[in-house]
Amino acid sequence: MIDNNTNPKYIAIKTKGKELFWKHGVKRISIEEICREANVSKMTFYKYFPNKVELVISILDDLIASSMMQFDKLVNSDMTFSEILENIFIMKLEAVKDFSPEFLNDIYVNPQFGLDKHLNSLAEKSQKKVKDFYVDSQKKGFIRKEVNIDFVMAYSYKMQDFIKDEKLMAQFATPKDFIMEAMNMLFYGIVAKDK
Repeated sequence: MIDNNTNPKYIAIKTKGKELFWKHGVKRISIEEICREANVSKMTFYKYFPNKVELVISILDDLIASSMMQFDKLVNSDMTFSEILENIFIMKLEAVKDFSPEFLNDIYVNPQFGLDKHLNSLAEKSQKKVKDFYVDSQKKGFIRKEVNIDFVMAYSYKMQDFIKDEKLMAQFATPKDFIMEAMNMLFYGIVAKDK
């Protein structure tokens, strides 16, 4: 099998595609725009990807794989539990910091691309790792024993539904601000820290 990850044209298509999709969404961007920005022909594009949705899927797969590698490094580090949680927040924020509302809408609201199904299937694979981390942390006393880990997982998963709520999302300047609020709510609740 050929490793395209060292091919400059393949890399340019993925890099420019990511920039354009993150900024404008999937629906708005054409293959022609990606080719023009990447300085490649349409024939070259089709050599690697049958369509723009497959390009987005490839980019998202890379993002999830990278995130899981980072997650593994974090949970196996010498950091304290609080430091690990903080770094998980930062990792999530970094992953979505450049997502435009249009891109999120094309993933979670626009069914024609099927990107939500693809992301859900990737999420199912990664959720076991996350749940194992929470269960292990609870056994070690870092999470209160009365906390229901399945509820924590369900809450995290339901954040995708929140993204579909246009009125709710309008309350936040960026998707990054929303993620931070949701994660703070999950880990710290609504009670002031000094109370």
